[in-house]
This record gives sequence, structure tokens and C-alpha cells, in this order.
Amino acid sequence: MKPDIAVIDIGSNSVRLMLGAVGNGRVRRLSKTLNTTRLARGVDATGELMPDRIADTIDAIHDFYETAKGCGVPIVAYATSAVRDAENRDAFVKQVLEQTGVRVRVLSGEEEGKFAFSAVTGGEGTVFDIGGGSFQIVTKERALSFPCGCVRAKEQCDSQDPETLERELFAWIDGRGCVPETVPMPVYGVGGTISTIGAMLAKQEQYDPMGLKRIERNELDYLILQLSKVPEPVRKQIPMLSRRYDVILQGGTILKYLMDRTHTTCVLPSDRDGMEGIAEAYLRGETEEGTV
Repeated sequence: MKPDIAVIDIGSNSVRLMLGAVGNGRVRRLSKTLNTTRLARGVDATGELMPDRIADTIDAIHDFYETAKGCGVPIVAYATSAVRDAENRDAFVKQVLEQTGVRVRVLSGEEEGKFAFSAVTGGEGTVFDIGGGSFQIVTKERALSFPCGCVRAKEQCDSQDPETLERELFAWIDGRGCVPETVPMPVYGVGGTISTIGAMLAKQEQYDPMGLKRIERNELDYLILQLSKVPEPVRKQIPMLSRRYDVILQGGTILKYLMDRTHTTCVLPSDRDGMEGIAEAYLRGETEEGTV
């Protein structure tokens, strides 16, 4: 099927390309591909995006832009936590435009969360969105964003021990903001951490976005414990973990934190996320910045 729209997501952990088809005002993904560039690496320590991470990210953006351009469809490009928090964000956006021709819209944390909420829910419930540089808690009434994603968490605590991760990362997140004690049900989860956990709990060997398993708190504990016993070089060989083998424990611990602090017993993972949300906003004429 020929796509109708393309979205380039410049995330803190990876750059992604979605080709989507439009029907009844909604966007259905035909494909999502990614290139893991770890753009957030070093941002907390230096305050800036690192030159090697910028170079890899611009290469990925160029490749995805060429693919999307070949489809002859509108292209929307946006960046999230790593870029918005970096002191050299404007220089990065300018460099991307000069080297690739792609105009990048830098989303606020609240915008990032709201696009995910509109894509995933029917207007009710809550979305947990865990990325590489931040996580969001989004309801109909508000969107809260915290600069605590899996890549940043890895730099904060590199332990492989679940108890150490829980103790240190819970304290780290507590120091960066106040999470609500309760959230509206149901709770949906988006982002690579959550979709990967949903796939692993479903015992998938090849990722199937339609077959993700709901995440119960006790099952999450057990999965993290089992993964912690597998050395990183071995985890890297597991197809489902090849792109996040080194941050899955940290991402899973962030999910544990969110479930504990909000007294959530079950999270419903979704493959739909902010990419579909911003594409649908573009189709409604609600956003133009960041289009090519």
C-alpha cells in the first residue's frame, strides 16, 4: 500500500521513520523503522549534544528523509527530550536543516505527551510514555514531563542489580519532580521500553505490534530479574533486545517506578504513539512547523 504521510522522530535513544496510511482521519502505520543513535548520551553531564552523537543522528535523518522523499508524501519531523534540553539545540536544528534539508520542530514535554495521548486513547485514561531522555504521564486534563528516560537513567545508574537500580533510580526520579498518587484508568504505555516489555511478556521472537501482552507488576518484576542475570553481551544477541539491550533494565525500572508511585497494577502497551499523533494533527491542519 502506498503511504500518505511520513514522520521522522528524532528521539533521545533513536531516530525513527514511520510511513503511514490515512483513513477516516486516522493514521495507520505501514512501517516503523529505527536507527539507534543515543543522542541523549552525555547531555546531563555536559549540557550539550555530543558531536559524535550529532553526526550519527544527522546521518540517520538524511537516510530516512531520502526514503520518505522517494514516496512523494508530506514529511513531518520533530525532536524530543535530548534536543529540547541541550544548550546547543538551535545549532543542532540549524545543522540538520543545512545538511539534510529537514526542518525540525522541537516539542515541549507536554506537547510530546499530548500527541501520544491523542493517538493511543479515546480521550480517557492515562498514558505512560517512556523515552530515552524523558517520560510523560498524560491524562485528558494535563501532561506532565520528567527528564528521566532510559538513556539518562543508564548514565545515572549502570548497575545490573534490580534492587540497586530500584533504590538509586527511584530516588533520582523523586528528586526531579512529583508524580501523582493516582491516575485515571485504563493506563496505556508507549515507547520502546514498554512495547519491548509487552513483546517479551508475550514471548515473541519477532516483534508483532498487534500481539503485545498487558504488563502486570509482578510479571514486570520477574522479567527484570531474569534479564538482570543475562550479561549485556548476551542480551545483545537476543533479537528483541538488540537495540536496547543495555538500557532495558533502566527503562523497566522507570516503568516500575511509575506503576508504584501511581498505584497502577496493569499497563496496556501500545505500538501507536506520538508519531501517529503528530501525523493526525498535521492532517487536521493543527501543525505545520517541522514539515518538509
